[in-house]
Amino acid sequence: MRHQSLHVQPAVHQHPATRLRTALCVAAACAALAACKPQAAPQQPAAATQQANESFATLVQACTQFVAARTPHVGKADIAGNSVWTKTGYSPAQVQPEVMATESAVTPFVGKIVIKDNEARATAATDAEAQAITLTPAHLLSNRTHTFVYSFDGQQWRWQNGQRLTKIPGQNDRMDELALAEVSAPGSQGFAGCLPASTTPPAATK
Repeated sequence: MRHQSLHVQPAVHQHPATRLRTALCVAAACAALAACKPQAAPQQPAAATQQANESFATLVQACTQFVAARTPHVGKADIAGNSVWTKTGYSPAQVQPEVMATESAVTPFVGKIVIKDNEARATAATDAEAQAITLTPAHLLSNRTHTFVYSFDGQQWRWQNGQRLTKIPGQNDRMDELALAEVSAPGSQGFAGCLPASTTPPAATK
């Protein structure tokens, strides 16, 4: 009978201090990985999510209809030191909504509506001449992006803030914060149709 020799690797004996350092390093690495893992927002109850999404969809629909119904408006303006009549109009707008869950029990959802359009303007010496102008792409004044932010308190949506990014050919881009008074302005100059029904416009100053 032939005997096969078995080669056994000798055990590596670590000093107790070495084993302790190794264990500490492994524990620290695990803790670091846990800390770096992104934490998702807690899942909201299905009924609350449905209510937030449905009520925001209603707001988005009203906003979309409002901007689609805008018509050119005529008024006086001071341009380069001259008082002239202007006719201003807007292109069909792109309305992009978004709803996100948060970790807050007070405002479990936040919403955003982004409105992109082009602004056209022409000038005239009189009101009648301005009214008769037909705006075309040649009258392009600027590309605009309005961003409106809302919060949902579990019952209704509330307007929080807004800003406008304006791009004018040949000029630097401009970012403006929008006050509620500007957003709630009547007619085509404002975005009253994009405000929740619970919003109370600021009182006009005398």
